[in-house]
Amino acid sequence: MSGNSAVPRAHVLCCHPVLRGMVMKRLVIAGFVVSVASQGVLIAQTAGRGAVPATGGRGAKAAPAPVRTTTVRVSVKDPAGASLDGVKITLSGGAEGEFSTAAAGTAVLPNIKDGTYRIRCEFGGFITLEREFQVRGGALTVVDVVLNPAPPPPPPPPRAPEPAPATMAAAGPPVTLSIPDFLEKNFIGRDAIKESILACKPAETVRLLQMRDGVAQHVHDKVDEVIYVVAGDGTIRVGDQSTPIKAGSLAVVPHGAQHALERKGKTPLIVISTLSGTACQPAGQQTQ
Repeated sequence: MSGNSAVPRAHVLCCHPVLRGMVMKRLVIAGFVVSVASQGVLIAQTAGRGAVPATGGRGAKAAPAPVRTTTVRVSVKDPAGASLDGVKITLSGGAEGEFSTAAAGTAVLPNIKDGTYRIRCEFGGFITLEREFQVRGGALTVVDVVLNPAPPPPPPPPRAPEPAPATMAAAGPPVTLSIPDFLEKNFIGRDAIKESILACKPAETVRLLQMRDGVAQHVHDKVDEVIYVVAGDGTIRVGDQSTPIKAGSLAVVPHGAQHALERKGKTPLIVISTLSGTACQPAGQQTQ
């Protein structure tokens, strides 16, 4: 080699048989930084003038860095510092899953990558809590959680006071009379119907009814009626059922039942009617 066409010594060294098979070394030759690989490939870099890209072998690529994961330890306690066993922990974010604390109040969340996560902690009798945390650099992460007791349920509304028992007015003096004597002085005469109040009490009304025409169908909404036949013949109809009646007959008509009285024969039908269950009302208003 001669003149300006001479090849730098560093380039010549790449093919020297002595360098083949050697481990890569760095040399400085004539202003070049030289690396010699074991395959005999020479990588030259001008000292102080920037690097020449390496072309090791046949275009090999660098392997990707492995993904780092870590373990997250969640510790759950109450405000007094007691560990809570059986707390349900729901993980969301870069990973999802459900876990539960053990006897020490701790749950371990494995294989967690770097990122931001959220846990939801649920336990009976305590207020549910959500907590956000971050994992950085694959380091062990500890998340401490304190659950506060849930407030007691509101007391049930007070019971409505019981209604005061109905007070009954004084019954008044007893009533005793002779029906034949009363009829002798108060006979119906030629009237179609005659009503006489025999006793007017806080819980019942006792009437004497004398009928030539009978009583049309009607109903008592709030009182029961007890009918006793003093004289005459007739028929009592309760609902759809008709029953013959005569002196000495007794009929009980419950409240709400439609009923009627019909006279038969020439003599008046005379009955004692007792309306039971409400206070006595003036004559002519006892049919309610």
